[in-house]
Amino acid sequence: MANMNDVAKLAKVSRGTVSNYINGIKIKQASADRIEMAIEALHYVPNQAARALKRQDSDLIAFILPTIWTPFFAELTYYVQLALQKKNYKMLLCNSQNDYNLELDYLKMAREQKVRGIITITYSDITPYITSDLPIVSIERYLNEKVPFVTSDNFGGAQLAAKELDRRGAKKLLMVVRHLPNNLGITERINGFVDYCQHQKIDFEVHLDKGNSKDFPKRLEQFLLKAYQNDCRYDGIFAATDRYAEYIYRSFAKLNWTIPEDVQLIGFDGAKGFASQQLYISTIIQDVEKIAEISVAELLRIAIKKPDSPQQKNILPVKFGNFTTTKHI
Repeated sequence: MANMNDVAKLAKVSRGTVSNYINGIKIKQASADRIEMAIEALHYVPNQAARALKRQDSDLIAFILPTIWTPFFAELTYYVQLALQKKNYKMLLCNSQNDYNLELDYLKMAREQKVRGIITITYSDITPYITSDLPIVSIERYLNEKVPFVTSDNFGGAQLAAKELDRRGAKKLLMVVRHLPNNLGITERINGFVDYCQHQKIDFEVHLDKGNSKDFPKRLEQFLLKAYQNDCRYDGIFAATDRYAEYIYRSFAKLNWTIPEDVQLIGFDGAKGFASQQLYISTIIQDVEKIAEISVAELLRIAIKKPDSPQQKNILPVKFGNFTTTKHI
């Protein structure tokens, strides 16, 4: 593999002249022409990371997220990359697998690699490891007064889910959610659902699962089989995510009750696993593309224009998507 010395030798210039050319420093046109020809002949690829380190001007943005195994995170990753690409930045994808230590490793790596900034979705307390010299934007979770964050209206969205079940005639509502204490979005969805039901005096329960993620589908199915064994205990279910709603939908294949005739079901996310996918579960739809666009805009704002600007709180509206698991009115 050719290096800078090989280019300098073939172009008959010094290594410093080649370095200046690659880094955009003006040199004699004759030398520039020879260097360009040498680069093409040798198929030389400049070390972008080294150039960025030298200029303190990286075009890399680290995107740290807990998993890619959900349509929401997959679609968000796509739109974050697209938004960065439009601004001539590249995305460094970091999948933390919900591992606190791995998140810290990624933060350390981001600082060492001199990335321009970080966009993160974290359910861990990384606040002590955030430094003022590294711009960061948080999605869904408030970190501190200096870190901009972007989120959907989770509280209002959960209220809307309960309202739509209520409007469609459901009398006894159930919310299905897994215990995630550091997930502000999930907490706000619980609060919004409970708030609406209490104010409207609707009979409701919250099924809060406290087990691990891996066995959650099995535990949820067991709960539903028992709950619906003798009667249709709940005729409206709000699932905290679309993935949970899919687990519920599959479980009802083993029950004597049908969706949406007996039990109406609403999820939360509205994201697609692939572009042409047709959503079938009625859901509260987040504007995933807008979340990505604002996150990138916020990061570049503090990274380039106003490093000392105050935190921006961006709460984006959601909407109801009425598909096949709720009745049409």
